[in-house]
Amino acid sequence: MSKQTLSSVFFLGIGGIGMSSLARWYKAQGLQVSGYDKTETPLTRALAEEGIPISYNWEVPSGLEQVDQIVFTPAVPKDHPVFELARQKNIPLLKRAAVLGQISRLMPALAVAGTHGKTSVTAVLSVLLQESGLSPLAFIGGVVKRYQSNFLNGTGRWMIAEADEFDRSFLQLSPQSALITAIDPDHLDVYGNAEAFTEGFRDFTKTLSSDGYLVLDEHLRSFGDSLSHNKIIYYGIGAQADVQITEEKHEGLLSTFTYTWGDCVIPNLRLSVPGHHNVCNAAGAITLALIAGVRPEQISPALSCFTGVARRMDIRVQANNVVYIDDYAHHPEEIRAVLTAVRELFPGVYLRVAFQPHLYTRTRDFASGFGQALEMADEVLIADIYPARESSIEGVTSHLIADHMKTVPVRVCAKEQVPQLLMQELPSPSVVMTLGAGDIDRCVSEVERLIQKVA
Repeated sequence: MSKQTLSSVFFLGIGGIGMSSLARWYKAQGLQVSGYDKTETPLTRALAEEGIPISYNWEVPSGLEQVDQIVFTPAVPKDHPVFELARQKNIPLLKRAAVLGQISRLMPALAVAGTHGKTSVTAVLSVLLQESGLSPLAFIGGVVKRYQSNFLNGTGRWMIAEADEFDRSFLQLSPQSALITAIDPDHLDVYGNAEAFTEGFRDFTKTLSSDGYLVLDEHLRSFGDSLSHNKIIYYGIGAQADVQITEEKHEGLLSTFTYTWGDCVIPNLRLSVPGHHNVCNAAGAITLALIAGVRPEQISPALSCFTGVARRMDIRVQANNVVYIDDYAHHPEEIRAVLTAVRELFPGVYLRVAFQPHLYTRTRDFASGFGQALEMADEVLIADIYPARESSIEGVTSHLIADHMKTVPVRVCAKEQVPQLLMQELPSPSVVMTLGAGDIDRCVSEVERLIQKVA
C-alpha cells in the first residue's frame, strides 16, 4: 500500500469514477500508474494530462508483466487478456473495493452509504472538511465542481469515502463513523431480494468502530431499531429526528435552512443546489463534519463553497427559453427525487426527459417503478439499455419500461438519437433532461450545441 512495497500499479477500468480516484491516490504516493479503459472520456483525458498513460486497446499493454499490482473493477469483462496475464505471471489482482478498504485501515475514515445521495453527501462532507482546514483524504463518486476532481489528497487526520453496496463492496471498509441515506432495494442480481439487500446494510454497520457514530436518515428508524449500535443519530424534518432541518426555503437555485442538533443551532445556511433531497444530504454531511471536528461557526462559510457535483442536478444551459439539466439518476427513487426538484424549480414549464436505463437486471426488476417515476415528465425518451458488466436478458429491453407508461407520450430510441429528439419541436419555455448512469453523458455536448443553434 505504500511506495516502500510497490512501485507500479495498473488499473483495469481506470475510467470509472471510483477507479480514477484510487489511481490519483497511487500517483500522489509517487508510484508509476497506468491503466486501460474501453473508451476515451473527459475523465481519462484528465488522468492522461496528470501523467497517467492509458490504453484503449483490447490487448495486454507492453511491459505490463513488470507491474507490481493490478487493480480491477467488476465492470471489466472477465475475459479481458490482462486477467490471464496476471494469472500467468502471478501479478497480484485486487478489486477496487479491497484497495479502498486497505486505505480505510490506515487512518480514521468517514464512510457514506445508501442507495441514493451518497455522492452528494460525500462531496458536501469533503468540501466542509477541506474549507474548514481539516484537509481530508477524500475519494468521491463524482467530480466536485469546486475542485474539478473526484479526489482530495489531504494531509489531515480523516479519510472520506463512499461505501458502495454493489457486490457488497462496502463490507471491505473499516470506518470510524458512517452515514446511510436510504436503503431502497437495488442490485438484486447480487442480493437476490429486498430482505437480503437490507441485511447487507446491516452487515455494513458492523464494520464501524464501536465508539463511532452511525448517522441515519429519519426514514430508516425501523432499520436503526434493529441494530445493536448505540450511537445512532437521525436527521430530517420529523419532530423525532435528533438533527432537525427547519425554516427550509427554496428560491431559484438557492436553498436555505436552519440546522439544529441539540444545543448546536446553525441558522440561515445557504446551499447552492436546489431540492429538498439536497438539503437533507447537506444536513447529514454537516452532522458527520461536526463529528469529525469542524466547529459550528465554520459550517456556514464552508457550505457556501459547495457549488455542486457534475451530473447531479447539473444545470448545463439556461438560455433561449430552454433549461438543460443532466443527472446521474438511475433508480426509480432517484428519478422521482430529481424530477420533483425540477418541477418545484420550474413550475408549469414543459418537461422533456431522456432516460438511459442502466443494467438489464435493474430494468427487469424495477420497470414498473421507472415507468411511474418518469410519468412525472410531460414527454419521455427512453434510450436503449446500457449493459455495463451484464449480458443481455431475453425479453428485457427499454420497451419494458415504456409499456408501464400510460399517461405521457413515450418513445424508445437509440442513444445516438437523443440530442436531436430531445430538441425536436420543443415548446417554449421548456426544460430538457438527460438521466442515467451509463454513457448518456456523451450526449451532453451535442445537446448544448443544439440549444445554442436556436439562439
